[in-house]
Amino acid sequence: MFKAFISTLFLLVCTVIVAQKPVKPAPKKPSTAVAPKATANAKTPANKPAPKGKVKFKIIGKINNHPYHLMVLNRFRSTEYLLLDSVTTDANGNFVMEKTIAEPCVAYLMHSKTAAVPLIIENGSVFNIDIKSTGEMLDYSISGVKAEKSVRLYEFVRNQSKLYAELSQLEQFIYKETDPIKLQEMQNQYTLKQTEVNNNIAIELVSSGLEGYFVLYNFKEEQTATDVKKVLDKMAPSETQSIYYKDLKKFYDDNKLLEIGALAPDFALPTPNGDTMRLSDLRGKYVLIDFWASWCGPCKAEFPNVKRVYNRFSEKGFEILGVSLDKEESAWKGSIISLGLNWMHVSDLKYWSCAPARLYKVSSIPSTVLVDRNGYIVAKNLRGEELERKLEELFQ
Repeated sequence: MFKAFISTLFLLVCTVIVAQKPVKPAPKKPSTAVAPKATANAKTPANKPAPKGKVKFKIIGKINNHPYHLMVLNRFRSTEYLLLDSVTTDANGNFVMEKTIAEPCVAYLMHSKTAAVPLIIENGSVFNIDIKSTGEMLDYSISGVKAEKSVRLYEFVRNQSKLYAELSQLEQFIYKETDPIKLQEMQNQYTLKQTEVNNNIAIELVSSGLEGYFVLYNFKEEQTATDVKKVLDKMAPSETQSIYYKDLKKFYDDNKLLEIGALAPDFALPTPNGDTMRLSDLRGKYVLIDFWASWCGPCKAEFPNVKRVYNRFSEKGFEILGVSLDKEESAWKGSIISLGLNWMHVSDLKYWSCAPARLYKVSSIPSTVLVDRNGYIVAKNLRGEELERKLEELFQ
């Protein structure tokens, strides 16, 4: 249930993003299941060369055990890859790329269709890269001139891969555990580890504009207008006319109405009893819109926290409206009963085409939106202790 980015958890392996159905397939975000989406389905590299420009760079590299091997450099964009350069290694695996391109960019130095080294290319960048390859897996070292951002990405991805491995293992244990005490202990460990992951992402997101773009589309469960605005604000003057800036600006303009402080869009769906419920029917209460599904392991891992919070605050004016992305009515209703989800539920049983999920641009689950008594969005995607602290603050 994880988005494909890192194909191994102990060696640093940077992979091209691959869309797979129906959920996130490979280790990335142990806390979510993800719908197929355009930004995770970048096109294969075009055969046309990149436009010429004024950004000069050089890559001096070596890859072990790969004589006469094709190395390809592609510009990364959330919707496509563009060929920048390609070269064949010599008999000892050495290669050099020297190029002038139109603008600074995020690039993948690709060893195969699924394994690559991410780079932040700026005018004057000179990269010294030593790649250790075993099949489809890579580990590498990087240094050079104007290579600091690429070095930070290396350290960030390596650290995150380790954390995702630990989260993935915890999630498997949680899914199988039946002892309530042990389950709660593992859930607490999971929450702490997930917080560390999110904190790391938040820091790297605002390191620089191009680093932020890379993190936004490779490590965030979903892109929000708030995060996009942070990356836009970090764009250097030389980047404000770039394709990256234009992509982010369009996204921000299209999504800012779903941000905190905006009036939550209303919707109506059938309840398990066949009645119709609207979000606006719950005005006067704080409402957590919780997008979930019976097949979502991360959702089940989070339910102990959700139950605890609901039991604590429901009598104070807190309600949960579960919006299921199930397809089968029996699975939806059966899970509500078997998991003890004793709050409001609705579903149109349309899977990722669920109308409210599309309205709220949900691309991964669990996904939540907290709405105040007047119907305005006050928080998004709060979990565990974060949700509990927010409700404590609201009910003071």
